[in-house]
Amino acid sequence: MIASKRWKLPVVLLLMVVLTWPTLSVSAQTPASTTVYIDNEPIKTTVINQHGYQLVPARFFQKFGVTVNWSPSYQAAILRNASIEIGYPVSKRYTDYQHVAQGSWSRDHLDTETVLVGGVSYVPLAYTAKKLGLHVRYDSKLRAAILSTQENSIVALSNTNTNQPTEEELYWLNQITEAEAGGESFDGKVAVAASILNRVEDPAWPSNIIDTIFQVEYYNGKSYYQYSPVLDKRIHTVKPSEETKRAVQQAINGFDPSMGAVVFYNPDKTDNAWVRSRPVTTKIGNHVFAK
Repeated sequence: MIASKRWKLPVVLLLMVVLTWPTLSVSAQTPASTTVYIDNEPIKTTVINQHGYQLVPARFFQKFGVTVNWSPSYQAAILRNASIEIGYPVSKRYTDYQHVAQGSWSRDHLDTETVLVGGVSYVPLAYTAKKLGLHVRYDSKLRAAILSTQENSIVALSNTNTNQPTEEELYWLNQITEAEAGGESFDGKVAVAASILNRVEDPAWPSNIIDTIFQVEYYNGKSYYQYSPVLDKRIHTVKPSEETKRAVQQAINGFDPSMGAVVFYNPDKTDNAWVRSRPVTTKIGNHVFAK
């Protein structure tokens, strides 16, 4: 909840928000160009990559009927639709938001921060889309985010992939996904499978699914397994559910809720310094995904 000093925040936002944007620039980052798919239509926009996250201009979300303004006193971009108002203070790793029907303010702490470039506010793409009630996927083949106004309207845009897994590869991909994410949501399952497929495409990792799943590194006489179900043999005993199989197929088709991750971990179950040092792409259920 918001601390008592910030209970005046809604009044400040309502009274001080103006339509003019700041002319100063507080970031040395140079925006690049990218394509975001909205209801499967390609839309060009500028983007900043920060800590593994994509940031887009706040005004990008006007395409969804969102009003976007600037609060000079709060030094923040203010986004609002019919159900939620969100404040993005510049150079802060948090947002303040209120659901319009409730009227009380809360705070989300983020792994990235809003930045100003040439007077333009850049806000995290995936976080903002989800907060505004949109549905988000990441297509690993297109290397692009896909946003949709309806959950079931997203289709695989890159399912022309001819490198379909063999029957044996599909078996082990189903097994490891069930072992790692059997209790996770559908998106959590897709993300786990997608992160494994991302490794296969990454030259730093083995170039096929089976070698990636069963990879073991040896260092100072110790064996380091990439996936704990391989170490404890659970990969051999689980029975993949129909949902897991569908999730794996979604990942094969190109959906990637992990946002391009090649590693994932449960922060409550690992203290591995290396994996925790990787740039986080997203968090789904009990898993943190990272590049």
